[in-house]
Amino acid sequence: MRYLIRRAGHLVAVMFAVTFLTFLSMNLLGDPLKANLGPAYADKEVREQAREDLHLEGSIPSRYASWLGDAIQGDFGRSYNTGESVSAVIGERIPVSLMLMAYAQILALVLAIPIAVMSAYRADRLFDRASTAVSFGAIAMPPFALGVILLYFLSVKNDIFPARYLDGSFLDRLYSMFLPAFSIALPLGAVYMRVLRNDMIRTLQEEFIVFARSKGLSTWRILVRHALRPSSFSLVTVLAIQVGALLGGALVAETIFSLPGLGFQIVRSVLQHDYVVVQSIVVVLALIYVLVNFLVDALYAVLDPRVRGARSR
Repeated sequence: MRYLIRRAGHLVAVMFAVTFLTFLSMNLLGDPLKANLGPAYADKEVREQAREDLHLEGSIPSRYASWLGDAIQGDFGRSYNTGESVSAVIGERIPVSLMLMAYAQILALVLAIPIAVMSAYRADRLFDRASTAVSFGAIAMPPFALGVILLYFLSVKNDIFPARYLDGSFLDRLYSMFLPAFSIALPLGAVYMRVLRNDMIRTLQEEFIVFARSKGLSTWRILVRHALRPSSFSLVTVLAIQVGALLGGALVAETIFSLPGLGFQIVRSVLQHDYVVVQSIVVVLALIYVLVNFLVDALYAVLDPRVRGARSR
C-alpha cells in the first residue's frame, strides 16, 4: 500500500509539471486573439472585451492557477475560436480516441502472442527467422507511412474498407476503424512479439519446463499454461511503456483517416491557434498516459512479489 501511495504522489507531481509546462508553452506562442479575431484585432475595445471574456488577462502564473483550479473541477475553459466549452469538445471526441487505442492494443496482442509462442517453440527455425524478419520490418515502418499505404490500396484503389469514419452502429465503427487501428497495431505488435519471444525462449530452458516435459504433458499445455505466464512480466511492462507510442500513433492515424477523435481535433486547433483546446487535450492525453502506467506498475507489483519488495525498500 505504501508503494502505491508513493506512486500516486509521483502521478500528481508529473501531472502538475505537465500542466504547467503545457500552459507555459502555449502562452509563449504569441497572442491567440490575433488569429481568432482577424481584422477585429485592431479594435482595442473588441480586443479587451475578448480578453475579459476568455480570461486572458493577468500574469501567466495567476492565469495558470485559475485555469488549473477550473480544470480540476472539469472546466477547461472556452474555445478561442468557437466559444464552445472545451470540456464538451473533449467529451465528444474522447470516445473515438479511446476506442481506437483499445482496438489497436487488442489487435497488437492478438497478432503478437501466438506468433511469439510459436517463434519461441521453433527458435532459430524457418518460422522464427521469417517472423523475426517481418517484425523488424514492421518496427521500422512508421505508422503514418503504413496508414497511407493501407488507405491507398484497401480504400482508394480497391474499396474494401471505407476511407472515412462511419458514425453508425458499433459494428460500423469497428469496420471503419480497422485500417487506422491496424496501422497502429502492426509496429506495436512487432515489439510485443520480440519481447515475449525472447522471454519465452529463456523460460523454456528452465528446470520446471524440463520437469513438465518429463511428465508427458502436451506441447500446447506446456507452452500456454507453464511457459506463457512467467514470460509475460516483461510484456506487461512494455505495454505500459508503449502507451506513449499508442497515443502518438492514434493522433497520426486519426488525422490520416479523418477520425473525429482528440488527434484530429488537436491538429485542427493548432492550425486555428486555439491554444486552450490544445493544452487541454495534451493534459487529458498525459493523464491517460500516467494513469495507465500507474495501473500497470501496480499490476506488475501484484503479479510479482519480488518487485513489490524491491520497490518498497
